[in-house]
Amino acid sequence: MRAFFLLLSLLWFSNSTADEARPVYVEINQLSESEYLLKWKIPPVMASGKEPSIKLDHESCHVEDGSTGNRSMGLLGRKHYVCDQTNPAFTVHLSYPGSNPGLTSLVVYKSLSGDTAQVFSGPEVTIIALPLDSSSAEVAYQYLIAGTEHILKGYDHLLFVLCLIIIAGGLKRLLLTVTGFTLAHSITLSLATLNIFRVRTELVEILIALSILLLAVEIIHHHGREKNSFTWRYPVSVSSGFGLLHGFGFAVVLQELGLPQSMKIEALLFFNIGVEIGQIIFIGGVIFIGLLARQIPAIRNKERVITDVTVYAIGSCSAYWLFDRSVLLLG
Repeated sequence: MRAFFLLLSLLWFSNSTADEARPVYVEINQLSESEYLLKWKIPPVMASGKEPSIKLDHESCHVEDGSTGNRSMGLLGRKHYVCDQTNPAFTVHLSYPGSNPGLTSLVVYKSLSGDTAQVFSGPEVTIIALPLDSSSAEVAYQYLIAGTEHILKGYDHLLFVLCLIIIAGGLKRLLLTVTGFTLAHSITLSLATLNIFRVRTELVEILIALSILLLAVEIIHHHGREKNSFTWRYPVSVSSGFGLLHGFGFAVVLQELGLPQSMKIEALLFFNIGVEIGQIIFIGGVIFIGLLARQIPAIRNKERVITDVTVYAIGSCSAYWLFDRSVLLLG
């Protein structure tokens, strides 16, 4: 039964922060044939004192301008390196005080000629050779994986999809509803990523939380009763409308990752395909475990109760996110 899986999922969600799939961002700018500026941005999920130390490593290179060497310097920082030889083949080192909590990394290298190369790496990769030279196939694969990981870690987006599953009911309506959501968020993801249309990030996050809360309230109000509201009669229209909003949420992550100058459209396409793959995996898992759960009489007989409890939990999560994000915006 779908609701049974949703309830189990929420137990997992409760230990996590919504929509936190950002990588450790490292940027290396070549200032001259022997000078480099290292910059980084670490997601705020890292506890204080647990941030990785990030450095360029080569025997001929040393830190200038009073930087603190190998010591961690917080969520944002920079180091200026001067090398005794030109164009050294150095490496980027990410050293965690304890263990990596599962963060991926994005390393961007900007050469003196203006060319840009970048690479995504999994949590297990802590040493990356420079300069980077990724093929088109490698870039496509990296953005495909990034899109898949983002949706599977974007808990607020998944909760919204869970609500759509409940409202859609049958398989045909579910396919149409999810298709509407997919097409809509693909449009706004593209518009926002290509800087054609921009919306303030904090406002988007608030509205995403509100969209989940509204669907949860709608389900509770009509579950087991006459389903004659606009949402229940036209789920495709509702999913498409809110999909436009969620697309801006996806774009926030992609904008932070950045797009390679020579493959903007391809990277955008494969990131979006990755999002859809992750979404299909999630929906397939819901349907599969739901079918298995329906074979258990004790669960099948309590379908309405389990669904109500699950949706109340979804509503509580979204209400908390709505309050938390509103406070951040006002602050």
